[in-house]
Amino acid sequence: MTNFARSERRSLAALLRTVGPDAPTLCEGWTTRDLAVHIVIRDRRPDALVGNAFPALAGKSQLLQERAAGAEAELTALPWEQLVGRVAEGAPVWNPASWGPVDRLMNTAEFLVHHEDVRRAQPGWEPRDLPWELHSRCFALVKAMILPASLKSGTHLVVEATGFGTTSAGRTGAASTTLRGTPVELLLWLFGRDEHARVEVSESAAD
Repeated sequence: MTNFARSERRSLAALLRTVGPDAPTLCEGWTTRDLAVHIVIRDRRPDALVGNAFPALAGKSQLLQERAAGAEAELTALPWEQLVGRVAEGAPVWNPASWGPVDRLMNTAEFLVHHEDVRRAQPGWEPRDLPWELHSRCFALVKAMILPASLKSGTHLVVEATGFGTTSAGRTGAASTTLRGTPVELLLWLFGRDEHARVEVSESAAD
């Protein structure tokens, strides 16, 4: 079974080396250095992310805030090649994400999306010709994401994935939104990269 989390991580690291530390990304307010710091903290300093997952706890804990600020400052100060090297290396052995099956589960979407965050922020980008197996993984993720997305938007959400079929979620009779595209493009759309995803969107009023 191909570990696309690993291959996308390595491709992202190669692209980061090419574009440098000050290139734009699709993550609002983040340069490529900010994105690289985020990835390395996620891999190596999960304690510094507790405040992101539990904002109320972070607001009460000076220690958590100091850990987050210290980790970011330490990594931001690293030479670019060293920082990107840590992105490429991945999680250390004590992190469950270093184990292949966990890596695939946790990081396939993470690194696919972040790779495209850098690619599609540069001029002249075009969608990549990606393997069927990766599209299949993405379609499984899309099917898992459409119910929360439909509940959040209050619409009946229909997804037509090129070559993979149709799935839907949400209350029938409500206003409907139909998304058409490849599984990878649909995944990017659902992850909030809708302005840069090649997805056809059509809407219809409630019955």
